[in-house]
Amino acid sequence: MDQSRKIVLWAAAILLPAAFYFSVITELPHVFVITVILLVFSSLKSKGWRISDRSVIYLTVLAMALTLFGNYLAPMKQDRFGFMAIFSRPALSVPFVLYLGALAAGFRRRGHVIGIAAAAAMVSFGLGGDIRLDGLIPERESEASRLLVLFPWFFGATMGASILATLFASRSGAKRGNWRRFGLLMIALAGICGLIVLEFREYRRNENMFRSLENALLRVGIRQLYKSGGSAMQLGASPNLMLAMPPEFFTMSDRVALRAVGETAPGYLRSRSFHRYERGVWHSLEEVLGTPLATTISDGSFSAEQLYSVIRMEKTGNRWDIYPDDSLLGNVLAVPGDLVSLSLIASRVLRFRDGHIEVEQFVREGGYTVFTETSGGETAMQQPARPGREFLEVPREIEPVLNGIVDELGLAMCTTDAERFQKLQEYFDQNFEYSLDWQGPKSEPVRERSARRRPLRRPPPGADRGVARRPGVRMGMRVAGRLAEGAVERRGRNRFRQWWRPSDPVKFFLTERRRAHCELFASATVLLLRSAGVPARYVSGFICNEPHPSGKYFIARYGDAHAWVEAYDRQNRKWVIVDTTPPSVTAASPRPDSWQERIASRGDYLRLSWFEILSSLRRGHFADGAMAILLLSWDWAVYLVTHPLWGGLTGFIIGFVLRMLLYHRKRRPSDHLTPEKRKLQKEYRRLLRRLRRRKLIGRDEVPTAAELLAIVEQHPALPPPRRVELTGYLKHYIVKRYAVDD
Repeated sequence: MDQSRKIVLWAAAILLPAAFYFSVITELPHVFVITVILLVFSSLKSKGWRISDRSVIYLTVLAMALTLFGNYLAPMKQDRFGFMAIFSRPALSVPFVLYLGALAAGFRRRGHVIGIAAAAAMVSFGLGGDIRLDGLIPERESEASRLLVLFPWFFGATMGASILATLFASRSGAKRGNWRRFGLLMIALAGICGLIVLEFREYRRNENMFRSLENALLRVGIRQLYKSGGSAMQLGASPNLMLAMPPEFFTMSDRVALRAVGETAPGYLRSRSFHRYERGVWHSLEEVLGTPLATTISDGSFSAEQLYSVIRMEKTGNRWDIYPDDSLLGNVLAVPGDLVSLSLIASRVLRFRDGHIEVEQFVREGGYTVFTETSGGETAMQQPARPGREFLEVPREIEPVLNGIVDELGLAMCTTDAERFQKLQEYFDQNFEYSLDWQGPKSEPVRERSARRRPLRRPPPGADRGVARRPGVRMGMRVAGRLAEGAVERRGRNRFRQWWRPSDPVKFFLTERRRAHCELFASATVLLLRSAGVPARYVSGFICNEPHPSGKYFIARYGDAHAWVEAYDRQNRKWVIVDTTPPSVTAASPRPDSWQERIASRGDYLRLSWFEILSSLRRGHFADGAMAILLLSWDWAVYLVTHPLWGGLTGFIIGFVLRMLLYHRKRRPSDHLTPEKRKLQKEYRRLLRRLRRRKLIGRDEVPTAAELLAIVEQHPALPPPRRVELTGYLKHYIVKRYAVDD
């Protein structure tokens, strides 16, 4: 057997126990399989690989690519390890060092290979040893449960096998063994194993203390240090009309929130709905846990993709593939109102009474597919079939204002609800303006009657009259506290009234400031419809109707986050969308025609293509993934060739790279040269460069050693000592360089 293949076998004996251990505890069998494949690949070349900058860079990039790609296809659960996993990232670091050690096994130098393999194995055991044993239940492999039950023995056996393989591999190249040294190493190994066992027992004995310390550190916020960079936003919270628009909305308004691939624009994508209004804040139906959706394995899939039934278990002809951006946080999905079913990769999908869909352990890289009844973009959720009284609640505080507007518009006199919807649309179009500079309502005085009717509390006899005159003594500490906060103002001897408080936002919007954003339009529309006897609810989500310049998908930006109304048409007995926000706001506005926008759109298309490839691979549609890769390559090739600017630039870069490759190939030393002759050749080329700088030879001249010797002997500008030195060097070079090897 060749020496290089023996080195690969020793590296395999060191790495495979560590790879097997990590694959079992993380339930990621592909790590062990890829390590074996890379070891086989390293043994293909009989003489091994020469260590150079290029080979090290290539192998490192290959190991990184395999690590990232494997993590995308089969990610590790985050709760598999303890607190230190936040810093060490074993899901990425351990596979990377294992793959790099397996690829480095193909190098020619034995010491380097054994050292890299041993370091990779020890790093794997170190970073993969902080496993959480409490409540760990294997899900992907049933046989792994037996090994996890005996985790200390399993960990010790695999690590001991790697250590023994390292000891024997480091000695196998020696000509004469030193058994005394080997005995000392075995004693040291036994001592290390004993220390590990004692450390493990002490850790298990005080595990509760360590876990509590970890939780305390997490609460302090150390995890915030390792969050992904960039801005992010989470939608779906309860709207608070008292507040102005957050600054993040303006900074991220042009950023893409999600992408939808389909034949037509999906239009309104609802995320949450709310039914109860209370002084500027909307609240949803009180429900702790939603209803899990029925599921089945999706057809033609070899992965974890499942089809979840919302109305029925069917894949309709109307579908959209939706890919949320990484910056869009939260576990609430944006879906059309007439959703029939959806397909995605998640452990569980819940549906709540207000219609919103939440997912648990959702694989965001795979996206999700929605199937709907119709292909239209304005569809409302048709649940509940019979609206209850909660969809007719109106706050008493603003009920007079709402009834006055209802009487003014004559909504009670309309014969159909569709006519009421049309009158409200005209009312808001003619009297209100859309603006994002809403700063909340102004304050208004409100009296408190109970303070005046409350009986006075007399001070006890003998008490200090100065203290007795204080309102806190006479009215109790409750009123005293309110006086201190400025909520109550004293007027006269025994009369108090409450000070100022903010007005109701909807009342302020309808009566004074008729200029606000979509949340105020939707809130006012809901309350006006309820005052007219029409059940309605407040809905938030996105409007996705902006086509991408490529024409292959549609975009919803954070600026397209919207609020609208779902009202119940009592004559047709169905829920419909009522959007009183000006149509100029909800319509897709054209993007500016600039080179920055074109570059951004091309980059967004590349991002979507990457999402499609990952989605196909994660869902098990390998043929679709391969086709997506080919289509992406073809689209970019056509774009780079046909573009007037990028085409010329691409041709210039390709030509320049080919020219440099051919140039360096001509100047590359011959492979048949020995290292000594190759070193002499490099020194001769350095001499030529020095002579060119001194203009002793032409810039483009590449003379042979014999020709250069003739030039040096006859050149008049050379000093005699320098001529003698160069002549001696060239004669020595000719003898050594062209001597015949034995």
